[in-house]
Amino acid sequence: MGALNPRKNIAGLFKAFDLYIQETAADTSLVVVGEKMYWDSNIEKAFADMKHQNQVIFTGRLEPEELKNIMGSASALTFVPFFEGFGIPIVEAFRAGIPVITSDITAMPEVAGDAALFVNPFEDKEIAEAMKKITFVPDLRKKLVEKGFQRSKIFSWDKTAGLFWKAIEKTTQ
Repeated sequence: MGALNPRKNIAGLFKAFDLYIQETAADTSLVVVGEKMYWDSNIEKAFADMKHQNQVIFTGRLEPEELKNIMGSASALTFVPFFEGFGIPIVEAFRAGIPVITSDITAMPEVAGDAALFVNPFEDKEIAEAMKKITFVPDLRKKLVEKGFQRSKIFSWDKTAGLFWKAIEKTTQ
């Protein structure tokens, strides 16, 4: 979601999804939401090398209502960036009631807590294995959704604004 920046690990996501489909023959699509603003040669090559390109859907930028519908109908959010400042898509997925697969680095563990499957974003096979778990282990999926709903309650824009305001007040004193 967002601009398809190389730091979002889109190339690794393509490779992992291709591996997942090869190993499971799942009738699943990878829906990629965002603009190809930073689409680079590495992402292009990873997409070109995919055996299952026909199962990848690019939506481009979506309005909030469209994003809500896409998110709500997803099997999972696979958000495996190399770096992310916060990870809003994780909270959005929690609120939509879908399980999350995310990176085990930068801000992702702090945001997701114990409510996500964590993977090394540099290991495509590990990402593919997490996709298989979400698909074929219903109890895990259910547990992650329940934990995600609980985890999402600690995040709110009002709370963020209040903390931001307190930080501003401290700097002006």
